[in-house]
Amino acid sequence: MGFGDSLFQTVSAVDGLASGISAGVNIANNLSSALNTGLNIAGGVSSALRSINLPPGGDPTGGLLGAASAVFGGDANPADWRVRLSIANAPSFQGSPVLAPLQQAGGLVFPYTPTITMQSTAKYSAISTTHTNYTFQAFHNSDPGSITITAPMNVEDATEGLYWIAAVHYLRSLTKMFSGNDYLAGNPPPVIFLNGYGNYVFKNVPVVVTAFQTTLPNDCDYISVAAPNGVSFGGGFGGGPLGDIASAASVVGGIAGIASAIPGLGSIANQVGNLAGAVGNIAGAANAVGNLLGGGGAGGISSIGGSVTGGVSHIPTKSEFTVTLQPVYSRDSARYFSLDTFVSGGYLNAPFGYI
Repeated sequence: MGFGDSLFQTVSAVDGLASGISAGVNIANNLSSALNTGLNIAGGVSSALRSINLPPGGDPTGGLLGAASAVFGGDANPADWRVRLSIANAPSFQGSPVLAPLQQAGGLVFPYTPTITMQSTAKYSAISTTHTNYTFQAFHNSDPGSITITAPMNVEDATEGLYWIAAVHYLRSLTKMFSGNDYLAGNPPPVIFLNGYGNYVFKNVPVVVTAFQTTLPNDCDYISVAAPNGVSFGGGFGGGPLGDIASAASVVGGIAGIASAIPGLGSIANQVGNLAGAVGNIAGAANAVGNLLGGGGAGGISSIGGSVTGGVSHIPTKSEFTVTLQPVYSRDSARYFSLDTFVSGGYLNAPFGYI
């Protein structure tokens, strides 16, 4: 059986496994397109390769508001007035075994009434005018300011200990960007939603975590908790059939780009480019499946990741969390803001909340 037959059998197997999963990042097709562009423009190869993962012309792939509401956020139960932070909708956050207690609670809910400090400021700039008794002030802009939540986190048993671990792990994660081989590599830390105390206090306020602090005191008991196992993604495809597919996608894409630069091979380049796109889609979908499953299973997915023993963690029975949040709004949402609508309470049913 030749290389082509083996490749197509492997592709077919993974394609069946990944049915229903959205197509992954089309690495091979992007490489083919980049090489084709660079080889037809003098001195453009390096520039084309650098733009492999960028949309044509630098056009945005989606609105910032859509990214915040559809990818990174979620609405809370309107009948629940407790202070909570939503769980980011990125696959790793949704499927993390460490964050399972937060998923079951519907977000990071502060179990004891927190102390919240919020502010709103209007900035004015003084206009220096000679021969006047009073300084004139020119309005510059408004700033919703940061929101500081100071919350006690008492732990009485192992279940509450797991919740404490999840809360710390989640807040740490929200201060880090996606990088390396992440599915959303290059994106900043997730935008989440703050809810609490009813519609006119905090209703779907888009925020980012700018700081998190807690103290492990020496004047309280510590509870031993069997921590949940983690998932290691192994830094990518690794070996096995999925690694072969990823490598084949890169090779096929390179062949397509080279063939496109040779006179008379344009049709071959198109056919090979189509193959590169198909292989790249299946490789990306298989990677997404592996990420969701966290390793294991048939078809070589075990080469993507595996289980990491959580061991035992020791949790303080008395501690306090301090979380600093910064409200963030997209340029479009700020541009179309209406003070008349805000004053009249017209934004209560908006997918995000102005404060």
